[in-house]
Amino acid sequence: MGFVLEARLSHQDLVLMPTIEAVSGVTVRYEYTVSAAEDTSLFVSVFGSEYEAVEQAMEADHTVSNPNRIVTFPNRAIYRVTMESALDPIPPRCAEEGLFVFKITSDKQGWIVRIYLPDRGALVTFRESCQEREISFRVRQLQESNSNDDATYFLTEQQHEILLLAYYAGYYDIPRRVSQGDLADQLGISTSAVSQRLRRAVAELVSATLETNRTPEAIK
Repeated sequence: MGFVLEARLSHQDLVLMPTIEAVSGVTVRYEYTVSAAEDTSLFVSVFGSEYEAVEQAMEADHTVSNPNRIVTFPNRAIYRVTMESALDPIPPRCAEEGLFVFKITSDKQGWIVRIYLPDRGALVTFRESCQEREISFRVRQLQESNSNDDATYFLTEQQHEILLLAYYAGYYDIPRRVSQGDLADQLGISTSAVSQRLRRAVAELVSATLETNRTPEAIK
């Protein structure tokens, strides 16, 4: 059945930790990373209105560089930064250990990570990984997962990446602001690969969020 863990992680060298501490009036949500040959870009959502303070804090933050506000919405802004710290709140080797990250958001004292753990052994491994990296690890909640929860769905890292990029870039706007070719150029993959990832990601969300016991005939 597994477990769902919610824990606070903190360390002065955790990515964006100095920014989180400097601007306590906002909430930062870790979205996804994109690795290139020379660096890794991190995309985050910032909820609140203190964007100028956030950007000043990012400029002074030793864990990131090149902060760039991509787009501003009524309730949040999306930023891209280059990661300069090796300390990442996402557990190393999380896929190999069977861990799945649901959400990573900030509070005034660090990153709050909510993850799925297949067994207690995985919990021990995750905790030891934090200790080895000298990351403060404090459990906020630990409970058994409900395998009968039809609302639970799992996107791969690639599916999560392509959906977020497509959404924020305007692929789902009417009219569309970018094409699949534009997305492919940004990710450095083929248009066919973009199409396949989008279809599979949307299919996963549909199967998890719509009523699966109703056929098209039953809906008519």
